[in-house]
Amino acid sequence: MASDASFGVILWTTDIAGLAYFLSVVAAADIEEQHPGFAVLYAGSARIELHADETYRGHPWYNALAREGAARGIGTELRFGVEDVQDAYARALRIGAQPITPPYAQGRVMECQVMGPDGFLVCLWGPAPIGWAE
Repeated sequence: MASDASFGVILWTTDIAGLAYFLSVVAAADIEEQHPGFAVLYAGSARIELHADETYRGHPWYNALAREGAARGIGTELRFGVEDVQDAYARALRIGAQPITPPYAQGRVMECQVMGPDGFLVCLWGPAPIGWAE
């Protein structure tokens, strides 16, 4: 899969294992590699790297994050297409996600939002079930 990745992101997190697990359970991301301080996941062909603060001490925000302890996900929304939005939402809540917006449909698309580890806002979207109503 790595050679097919056309887009990737790096997310700084205080809990590599926790965020990797969350994304694998909720968004069906595949964990390709995981070590203390680092992980690689794939959501479709998008590469997601998880880094602990120590992996890049030269980053311009390193000192501010270490000093202030800000949530790493502030200002970020991660959007994942899933097969069953309602099921993904329920899984997210079961493993401790904070509910933001429950599943709702707009035309043929259903989506919801949850807050995951380190304050990452996660939007789960997919086809609305035929005949579904809130």
